[in-house]
Amino acid sequence: MINIDNHRIVDILDSRELENVTDWLKKYPNIQVVSRDGSLIYNNAITQAHPEAVQVSDRFHLLKNLTDHCKDFLMKYLHTRISIEADFVGNMDLEEKSLQLQNRLLTLEAKMEKAKELLQVGFNKHQICKQLNIDFYVFNKLIRMDKDEQKAYFKNSGQIKHEEKTTRKLILIDEVRKSHNSGHSMRQIAKEFEISRQTVSRYLRDDVIAIHGSYGAKRKSILDPYVNEIDVLINQGYTCNRIEEIIRQKGYIGSSTLLRHYRSKLKKDLYEEQQSSGDKVQNTEILNRSLLLKALYNPVSKIKNLSSAQLEKVYNKYPMFKKIIDLVNRFKAILKCQHAESLDKWIADAIALENREVFSFIKGITRDLTAVKNAIQYDYNNGLAEGSVNKLKVIKRIMYGRCSFEMLRKKILRRENCVFN
Repeated sequence: MINIDNHRIVDILDSRELENVTDWLKKYPNIQVVSRDGSLIYNNAITQAHPEAVQVSDRFHLLKNLTDHCKDFLMKYLHTRISIEADFVGNMDLEEKSLQLQNRLLTLEAKMEKAKELLQVGFNKHQICKQLNIDFYVFNKLIRMDKDEQKAYFKNSGQIKHEEKTTRKLILIDEVRKSHNSGHSMRQIAKEFEISRQTVSRYLRDDVIAIHGSYGAKRKSILDPYVNEIDVLINQGYTCNRIEEIIRQKGYIGSSTLLRHYRSKLKKDLYEEQQSSGDKVQNTEILNRSLLLKALYNPVSKIKNLSSAQLEKVYNKYPMFKKIIDLVNRFKAILKCQHAESLDKWIADAIALENREVFSFIKGITRDLTAVKNAIQYDYNNGLAEGSVNKLKVIKRIMYGRCSFEMLRKKILRRENCVFN
Protein backbone atom coordinates (compact mmCIF):
# COMPACT_ATOMS: atom_id res chain seq x y z
CA MET A 1 0.00 0.00 0.00
CA ILE A 2 1.44 3.37 -1.08
CA ASN A 3 0.69 6.89 0.11
CA ILE A 4 0.11 8.71 -3.21
CA ASP A 5 0.89 12.09 -1.60
CA ASN A 6 4.35 11.43 -0.12
CA HIS A 7 5.25 8.35 -2.25
CA ARG A 8 5.91 6.29 0.88
CA ILE A 9 5.07 2.62 1.47
CA VAL A 10 2.46 2.48 4.21
CA ASP A 11 2.21 -1.27 4.68
CA ILE A 12 2.49 -4.69 3.03
CA LEU A 13 -0.40 -7.12 3.35
CA ASP A 14 0.05 -10.88 3.47
CA SER A 15 -3.37 -11.53 1.90
CA ARG A 16 -5.57 -10.39 -0.98
CA GLU A 17 -8.76 -11.78 0.52
CA LEU A 18 -11.71 -9.38 0.57
CA GLU A 19 -12.16 -9.55 4.35
CA ASN A 20 -8.51 -8.91 5.16
CA VAL A 21 -8.15 -5.98 2.75
CA THR A 22 -11.39 -4.43 4.02
CA ASP A 23 -10.28 -4.69 7.66
CA TRP A 24 -6.93 -3.06 6.86
CA LEU A 25 -8.54 -0.17 4.95
CA LYS A 26 -10.89 0.57 7.85
CA LYS A 27 -7.85 1.39 10.01
CA TYR A 28 -7.35 4.52 7.88
CA PRO A 29 -10.57 6.58 8.04
CA ASN A 30 -8.93 9.55 6.27
CA ILE A 31 -8.69 7.76 2.88
CA GLN A 32 -10.37 9.85 0.16
CA VAL A 33 -8.80 8.68 -3.16
CA VAL A 34 -7.56 5.19 -4.08
CA SER A 35 -5.66 4.38 -7.27
CA ARG A 36 -5.74 0.65 -8.10
CA ASP A 37 -5.70 -1.92 -10.90
CA GLY A 38 -8.84 -3.58 -12.26
CA SER A 39 -9.18 -6.17 -9.47
CA LEU A 40 -12.81 -6.60 -8.38
CA ILE A 41 -11.65 -7.71 -4.91
CA TYR A 42 -9.97 -4.34 -4.33
CA ASN A 43 -13.01 -2.58 -5.77
CA ASN A 44 -15.35 -4.36 -3.33
CA ALA A 45 -13.00 -3.93 -0.36
CA ILE A 46 -12.67 -0.16 -0.91
CA THR A 47 -16.44 0.19 -1.42
CA GLN A 48 -17.15 -1.62 1.87
CA ALA A 49 -14.49 0.22 3.88
CA HIS A 50 -14.88 3.73 2.37
CA PRO A 51 -18.05 4.07 0.25
CA GLU A 52 -17.40 7.77 -0.35
CA ALA A 53 -13.80 7.33 -1.53
CA VAL A 54 -12.97 8.06 -5.19
CA GLN A 55 -11.64 4.94 -6.93
CA VAL A 56 -9.29 5.49 -9.88
CA SER A 57 -8.41 2.68 -12.28
CA ASP A 58 -4.78 2.67 -13.44
CA ARG A 59 -4.31 4.09 -16.97
CA PHE A 60 -1.29 1.91 -17.71
CA HIS A 61 -3.25 -1.29 -17.07
CA LEU A 62 -6.20 -0.04 -19.11
CA LEU A 63 -4.07 0.70 -22.15
CA LYS A 64 -2.03 -2.48 -21.78
CA ASN A 65 -5.15 -4.64 -21.56
CA LEU A 66 -6.61 -2.99 -24.68
CA THR A 67 -3.44 -3.41 -26.76
CA ASP A 68 -3.00 -7.01 -25.56
CA HIS A 69 -6.54 -7.92 -26.65
CA CYS A 70 -6.08 -6.16 -30.00
CA LYS A 71 -2.73 -7.85 -30.55
CA ASP A 72 -4.31 -11.28 -29.91
CA PHE A 73 -6.81 -10.57 -32.69
CA LEU A 74 -4.25 -9.17 -35.16
CA MET A 75 -1.96 -12.17 -34.65
CA LYS A 76 -4.77 -14.30 -36.10
CA TYR A 77 -6.03 -11.76 -38.65
CA LEU A 78 -2.74 -10.71 -40.29
CA HIS A 79 -0.44 -12.99 -42.24
CA THR A 80 3.07 -13.52 -40.86
CA ARG A 81 4.42 -11.83 -43.99
CA ILE A 82 2.36 -9.34 -45.97
CA SER A 83 3.06 -8.34 -49.57
CA ILE A 84 2.18 -4.88 -50.84
CA GLU A 85 2.89 -3.02 -54.07
CA ALA A 86 6.37 -1.55 -53.87
CA ASP A 87 7.27 2.10 -54.25
CA PHE A 88 10.81 2.29 -55.57
CA VAL A 89 12.48 5.11 -53.75
CA GLY A 90 15.88 5.62 -52.22
CA ASN A 91 19.32 4.68 -53.46
CA MET A 92 18.53 1.20 -54.81
CA ASP A 93 18.38 1.00 -58.60
CA LEU A 94 14.87 0.29 -59.95
CA GLU A 95 15.98 -2.68 -62.05
CA GLU A 96 17.95 -4.22 -59.21
CA LYS A 97 15.04 -3.84 -56.77
CA SER A 98 12.58 -5.27 -59.29
CA LEU A 99 14.83 -8.29 -59.88
CA GLN A 100 15.20 -8.90 -56.15
CA LEU A 101 11.44 -8.82 -55.59
CA GLN A 102 10.75 -11.16 -58.54
CA ASN A 103 13.28 -13.64 -57.13
CA ARG A 104 11.16 -13.91 -53.98
CA LEU A 105 8.34 -15.48 -56.04
CA LEU A 106 10.48 -18.32 -57.42
CA THR A 107 9.99 -21.86 -56.16
CA LEU A 108 12.74 -23.27 -53.94
CA GLU A 109 13.92 -25.54 -56.76
CA ALA A 110 14.20 -22.58 -59.16
CA LYS A 111 16.01 -20.55 -56.50
CA MET A 112 18.62 -23.28 -56.03
CA GLU A 113 19.26 -23.41 -59.79
CA LYS A 114 19.79 -19.66 -59.78
CA ALA A 115 21.94 -19.91 -56.64
CA LYS A 116 24.36 -22.28 -58.39
CA GLU A 117 24.76 -19.75 -61.21
CA LEU A 118 25.44 -16.95 -58.71
CA LEU A 119 28.03 -19.09 -56.89
CA GLN A 120 29.93 -19.61 -60.14
CA VAL A 121 30.16 -15.88 -60.83
CA GLY A 122 31.57 -15.10 -57.38
CA PHE A 123 28.63 -14.34 -55.05
CA ASN A 124 29.02 -15.62 -51.48
CA LYS A 125 26.38 -17.59 -49.58
CA HIS A 126 25.06 -14.66 -47.55
CA GLN A 127 24.62 -12.47 -50.65
CA ILE A 128 22.77 -15.25 -52.48
CA CYS A 129 20.43 -15.97 -49.54
CA LYS A 130 19.59 -12.30 -49.21
CA GLN A 131 18.97 -11.78 -52.93
CA LEU A 132 16.90 -14.96 -53.42
CA ASN A 133 15.24 -14.89 -49.99
CA ILE A 134 16.44 -18.37 -48.96
CA ASP A 135 16.97 -19.45 -45.36
CA PHE A 136 20.74 -19.76 -44.80
CA TYR A 137 20.50 -23.17 -43.09
CA VAL A 138 18.22 -24.58 -45.80
CA PHE A 139 20.65 -23.28 -48.44
CA ASN A 140 23.61 -24.99 -46.72
CA LYS A 141 21.67 -28.23 -46.48
CA LEU A 142 20.67 -28.24 -50.15
CA ILE A 143 24.00 -27.10 -51.55
CA ARG A 144 25.70 -30.18 -50.04
CA MET A 145 23.26 -32.55 -51.81
CA ASP A 146 23.91 -33.99 -55.26
CA LYS A 147 21.43 -33.48 -58.08
CA ASP A 148 19.40 -36.65 -57.37
CA GLU A 149 19.13 -35.87 -53.64
CA GLN A 150 17.92 -32.35 -54.38
CA LYS A 151 15.36 -33.67 -56.87
CA ALA A 152 13.99 -36.06 -54.24
CA TYR A 153 13.91 -33.26 -51.62
CA PHE A 154 11.72 -31.02 -53.79
CA LYS A 155 9.09 -33.72 -54.38
CA ASN A 156 6.00 -33.92 -52.21
CA SER A 157 4.59 -37.18 -50.84
CA GLY A 158 1.96 -37.38 -53.59
CA GLN A 159 4.57 -37.16 -56.34
CA ILE A 160 6.75 -39.78 -54.64
CA LYS A 161 3.84 -42.25 -54.31
CA HIS A 162 2.84 -41.67 -57.95
CA GLU A 163 6.38 -42.32 -59.20
CA GLU A 164 6.67 -45.49 -57.12
CA LYS A 165 3.35 -46.75 -58.50
CA THR A 166 4.37 -45.87 -62.07
CA THR A 167 7.70 -47.70 -61.66
CA ARG A 168 5.97 -50.86 -60.39
CA LYS A 169 3.55 -50.72 -63.32
CA LEU A 170 6.38 -50.33 -65.87
CA ILE A 171 8.12 -53.38 -64.41
CA LEU A 172 4.87 -55.37 -64.62
CA ILE A 173 4.32 -54.33 -68.27
CA ASP A 174 7.87 -55.39 -69.11
CA GLU A 175 7.45 -58.79 -67.41
CA VAL A 176 4.11 -59.39 -69.17
CA ARG A 177 5.72 -58.71 -72.57
CA LYS A 178 8.70 -60.98 -71.82
CA SER A 179 6.33 -63.75 -70.77
CA HIS A 180 4.30 -63.31 -73.95
CA ASN A 181 7.46 -63.37 -76.11
CA SER A 182 8.44 -66.65 -74.39
CA GLY A 183 5.30 -68.26 -75.80
CA HIS A 184 2.91 -68.11 -72.86
CA SER A 185 -0.75 -67.57 -73.63
CA MET A 186 -2.73 -64.59 -72.38
CA ARG A 187 -4.67 -66.88 -70.03
CA GLN A 188 -1.43 -68.20 -68.50
CA ILE A 189 0.01 -64.69 -68.14
CA ALA A 190 -3.19 -63.42 -66.47
CA LYS A 191 -3.09 -66.30 -64.00
CA GLU A 192 0.63 -65.87 -63.28
CA PHE A 193 0.46 -62.11 -62.57
CA GLU A 194 -3.09 -62.15 -61.12
CA ILE A 195 -4.49 -59.64 -63.59
CA SER A 196 -7.35 -59.83 -66.10
CA ARG A 197 -6.87 -60.91 -69.75
CA GLN A 198 -8.11 -57.47 -70.84
CA THR A 199 -5.27 -55.91 -68.84
CA VAL A 200 -2.75 -58.33 -70.43
CA SER A 201 -4.06 -57.36 -73.88
CA ARG A 202 -3.69 -53.65 -73.05
CA TYR A 203 -0.12 -54.14 -71.74
CA LEU A 204 0.89 -55.81 -75.00
CA ARG A 205 -0.13 -52.79 -77.10
CA ASP A 206 2.62 -50.40 -78.25
CA ASP A 207 0.73 -47.27 -77.17
CA VAL A 208 0.25 -48.33 -73.53
CA ILE A 209 1.57 -45.94 -70.84
CA ALA A 210 2.13 -46.55 -67.11
CA ILE A 211 0.37 -43.35 -66.02
CA HIS A 212 -3.34 -43.80 -65.33
CA GLY A 213 -5.65 -41.83 -67.63
CA SER A 214 -7.35 -40.07 -64.72
CA TYR A 215 -4.08 -38.92 -63.13
CA GLY A 216 -4.19 -35.16 -62.52
CA ALA A 217 -7.94 -34.92 -63.09
CA LYS A 218 -9.95 -33.14 -60.43
CA ARG A 219 -11.89 -35.47 -58.16
CA LYS A 220 -15.02 -34.63 -56.22
CA SER A 221 -14.27 -33.14 -52.82
CA ILE A 222 -16.21 -32.22 -49.70
CA LEU A 223 -14.69 -28.75 -50.20
CA ASP A 224 -16.32 -28.18 -53.62
CA PRO A 225 -19.46 -26.28 -52.42
CA TYR A 226 -17.24 -23.71 -50.67
CA VAL A 227 -14.51 -23.25 -53.30
CA ASN A 228 -15.81 -19.97 -54.77
CA GLU A 229 -16.14 -18.37 -51.35
CA ILE A 230 -12.70 -19.64 -50.30
CA ASP A 231 -11.13 -18.06 -53.41
CA VAL A 232 -12.70 -14.69 -52.53
CA LEU A 233 -11.54 -14.91 -48.90
CA ILE A 234 -7.98 -15.81 -49.97
CA ASN A 235 -7.88 -12.78 -52.29
CA GLN A 236 -9.07 -10.60 -49.39
CA GLY A 237 -6.12 -11.78 -47.29
CA TYR A 238 -7.94 -13.98 -44.77
CA THR A 239 -5.85 -16.56 -42.92
CA CYS A 240 -6.55 -20.29 -43.17
CA ASN A 241 -7.85 -20.38 -39.58
CA ARG A 242 -10.31 -17.55 -40.25
CA ILE A 243 -11.48 -19.09 -43.56
CA GLU A 244 -12.06 -22.40 -41.78
CA GLU A 245 -14.17 -20.67 -39.11
CA ILE A 246 -16.33 -19.01 -41.78
CA ILE A 247 -17.00 -22.10 -43.90
CA ARG A 248 -17.60 -24.32 -40.86
CA GLN A 249 -20.37 -21.94 -39.82
CA LYS A 250 -21.89 -22.62 -43.26
CA GLY A 251 -21.75 -26.40 -42.92
CA TYR A 252 -18.23 -27.54 -43.86
CA ILE A 253 -17.34 -30.75 -41.95
CA GLY A 254 -14.05 -31.67 -43.63
CA SER A 255 -10.51 -31.49 -42.23
CA SER A 256 -8.28 -28.44 -41.82
CA THR A 257 -5.56 -30.19 -43.86
CA LEU A 258 -7.80 -30.41 -46.94
CA LEU A 259 -8.38 -26.65 -46.82
CA ARG A 260 -4.66 -25.90 -46.40
CA HIS A 261 -3.72 -28.15 -49.33
CA TYR A 262 -6.30 -26.43 -51.54
CA ARG A 263 -4.97 -23.00 -50.56
CA SER A 264 -1.36 -23.99 -51.30
CA LYS A 265 -2.28 -25.53 -54.66
CA LEU A 266 -4.29 -22.46 -55.66
CA LYS A 267 -1.33 -20.15 -55.01
CA LYS A 268 1.03 -22.46 -56.90
CA ASP A 269 -1.35 -22.66 -59.92
CA LEU A 270 -1.73 -18.88 -60.02
CA TYR A 271 2.04 -18.44 -60.03
CA GLU A 272 2.57 -21.04 -62.78
CA GLU A 273 -0.20 -19.49 -64.88
CA GLN A 274 1.43 -16.08 -64.54
CA GLN A 275 4.83 -17.50 -65.49
CA SER A 276 3.51 -19.39 -68.53
CA SER A 277 1.57 -16.35 -69.79
CA GLY A 278 4.76 -14.29 -69.85
CA ASP A 279 3.23 -11.49 -67.80
CA LYS A 280 5.65 -9.36 -65.84
CA VAL A 281 5.58 -10.17 -62.16
CA GLN A 282 4.23 -7.22 -60.23
CA ASN A 283 6.82 -5.51 -58.07
CA THR A 284 6.01 -6.11 -54.44
CA GLU A 285 7.66 -5.75 -51.08
CA ILE A 286 7.23 -7.86 -47.97
CA LEU A 287 6.35 -6.48 -44.52
CA ASN A 288 6.61 -8.61 -41.39
CA ARG A 289 3.59 -8.76 -39.12
CA SER A 290 5.78 -7.94 -36.09
CA LEU A 291 6.63 -4.58 -37.69
CA LEU A 292 2.96 -3.72 -38.27
CA LEU A 293 2.00 -4.64 -34.69
CA LYS A 294 4.21 -1.77 -33.49
CA ALA A 295 1.49 0.57 -34.77
CA LEU A 296 -0.52 -0.45 -31.68
CA TYR A 297 2.03 1.27 -29.45
CA ASN A 298 3.67 4.05 -31.47
CA PRO A 299 2.76 6.51 -34.23
CA VAL A 300 4.09 5.50 -37.64
CA SER A 301 6.64 8.35 -37.55
CA LYS A 302 8.41 6.59 -34.67
CA ILE A 303 8.44 3.11 -36.24
CA LYS A 304 11.69 2.34 -38.02
CA ASN A 305 11.41 0.79 -41.52
CA LEU A 306 7.69 1.58 -41.84
CA SER A 307 6.30 4.56 -43.76
CA SER A 308 2.84 6.10 -43.81
CA ALA A 309 2.44 5.04 -47.46
CA GLN A 310 3.23 1.41 -46.62
CA LEU A 311 0.84 1.42 -43.69
CA GLU A 312 -1.93 2.89 -45.87
CA LYS A 313 -1.50 0.03 -48.36
CA VAL A 314 -1.80 -2.51 -45.56
CA TYR A 315 -4.94 -0.71 -44.37
CA ASN A 316 -6.45 -1.09 -47.86
CA LYS A 317 -5.63 -4.80 -47.91
CA TYR A 318 -6.72 -5.45 -44.30
CA PRO A 319 -9.52 -2.99 -43.45
CA MET A 320 -10.09 -4.44 -39.96
CA PHE A 321 -6.45 -3.68 -39.11
CA LYS A 322 -7.13 0.02 -39.73
CA LYS A 323 -10.26 -0.08 -37.56
CA ILE A 324 -8.34 -1.66 -34.68
CA ILE A 325 -5.48 0.87 -34.88
CA ASP A 326 -7.94 3.77 -35.05
CA LEU A 327 -9.79 2.38 -32.02
CA VAL A 328 -6.58 2.19 -29.97
CA ASN A 329 -5.51 5.68 -31.02
CA ARG A 330 -8.90 7.12 -30.09
CA PHE A 331 -8.65 5.54 -26.63
CA LYS A 332 -5.17 7.05 -26.16
CA ALA A 333 -6.53 10.47 -27.17
CA ILE A 334 -9.37 10.16 -24.63
CA LEU A 335 -6.84 9.40 -21.87
CA LYS A 336 -4.49 12.19 -22.93
CA CYS A 337 -7.15 14.89 -23.32
CA GLN A 338 -9.11 13.71 -20.25
CA HIS A 339 -12.40 13.55 -22.17
CA ALA A 340 -14.31 11.14 -19.92
CA GLU A 341 -17.57 12.09 -21.64
CA SER A 342 -16.26 10.58 -24.91
CA LEU A 343 -15.82 7.11 -23.41
CA ASP A 344 -19.46 5.99 -23.86
CA LYS A 345 -19.35 6.80 -27.59
CA TRP A 346 -16.01 4.98 -27.89
CA ILE A 347 -17.46 1.89 -26.19
CA ALA A 348 -20.47 1.91 -28.55
CA ASP A 349 -18.18 2.14 -31.60
CA ALA A 350 -15.96 -0.66 -30.24
CA ILE A 351 -18.95 -2.97 -29.73
CA ALA A 352 -20.11 -2.19 -33.30
CA LEU A 353 -16.93 -3.84 -34.64
CA GLU A 354 -18.32 -7.21 -33.48
CA ASN A 355 -14.83 -8.34 -32.56
CA ARG A 356 -14.54 -11.01 -29.87
CA GLU A 357 -11.23 -9.79 -28.41
CA VAL A 358 -12.31 -6.13 -28.29
CA PHE A 359 -15.65 -7.11 -26.75
CA SER A 360 -13.78 -9.00 -24.01
CA PHE A 361 -11.93 -5.78 -23.09
CA ILE A 362 -15.19 -3.76 -23.17
CA LYS A 363 -16.83 -6.30 -20.89
CA GLY A 364 -14.02 -5.86 -18.38
CA ILE A 365 -14.09 -2.03 -18.22
CA THR A 366 -17.89 -1.76 -18.11
CA ARG A 367 -17.88 -3.74 -14.84
CA ASP A 368 -15.68 -0.99 -13.40
CA LEU A 369 -16.86 1.96 -15.50
CA THR A 370 -16.85 4.62 -12.76
CA ALA A 371 -13.19 3.91 -11.86
CA VAL A 372 -12.26 3.92 -15.55
CA LYS A 373 -13.87 7.33 -16.09
CA ASN A 374 -12.08 8.60 -12.97
CA ALA A 375 -8.80 7.38 -14.51
CA ILE A 376 -9.50 9.64 -17.49
CA GLN A 377 -10.58 12.58 -15.38
CA TYR A 378 -7.93 12.52 -12.59
CA ASP A 379 -4.14 12.52 -12.72
CA TYR A 380 -3.65 9.75 -10.16
CA ASN A 381 -1.99 6.52 -11.32
CA ASN A 382 -0.56 3.25 -10.04
CA GLY A 383 3.02 3.91 -11.08
CA LEU A 384 4.23 4.35 -7.49
CA ALA A 385 2.84 0.98 -6.46
CA GLU A 386 4.32 -0.78 -9.51
CA GLY A 387 7.76 0.71 -8.85
CA SER A 388 7.60 -0.25 -5.17
CA VAL A 389 6.58 -3.81 -6.05
CA ASN A 390 9.66 -4.03 -8.26
CA LYS A 391 11.92 -2.96 -5.36
CA LEU A 392 10.13 -5.38 -3.05
CA LYS A 393 10.82 -8.30 -5.43
CA VAL A 394 14.52 -7.43 -5.57
CA ILE A 395 14.75 -7.58 -1.76
CA LYS A 396 12.72 -10.80 -1.74
CA ARG A 397 15.15 -12.45 -4.19
CA ILE A 398 18.14 -11.32 -2.13
CA MET A 399 16.58 -13.17 0.83
CA TYR A 400 16.59 -16.38 -1.30
CA GLY A 401 13.21 -17.39 0.19
CA ARG A 402 14.80 -18.18 3.56
CA CYS A 403 12.98 -15.56 5.60
CA SER A 404 9.32 -15.22 6.53
CA PHE A 405 6.83 -12.71 5.17
CA GLU A 406 7.03 -10.76 8.43
CA MET A 407 10.82 -10.37 8.03
CA LEU A 408 10.31 -9.11 4.46
CA ARG A 409 7.69 -6.63 5.68
CA LYS A 410 10.00 -5.27 8.40
CA LYS A 411 12.89 -4.91 5.95
CA ILE A 412 10.76 -2.90 3.52
CA LEU A 413 9.21 -0.64 6.17
CA ARG A 414 12.56 -0.03 7.87
CA ARG A 415 14.11 0.89 4.52
CA GLU A 416 11.30 3.39 3.91
CA ASN A 417 11.89 5.00 7.31
CA CYS A 418 15.62 5.28 6.61
CA VAL A 419 15.00 6.91 3.27
CA PHE A 420 12.39 9.42 4.38
CA ASN A 421 13.66 10.31 7.89
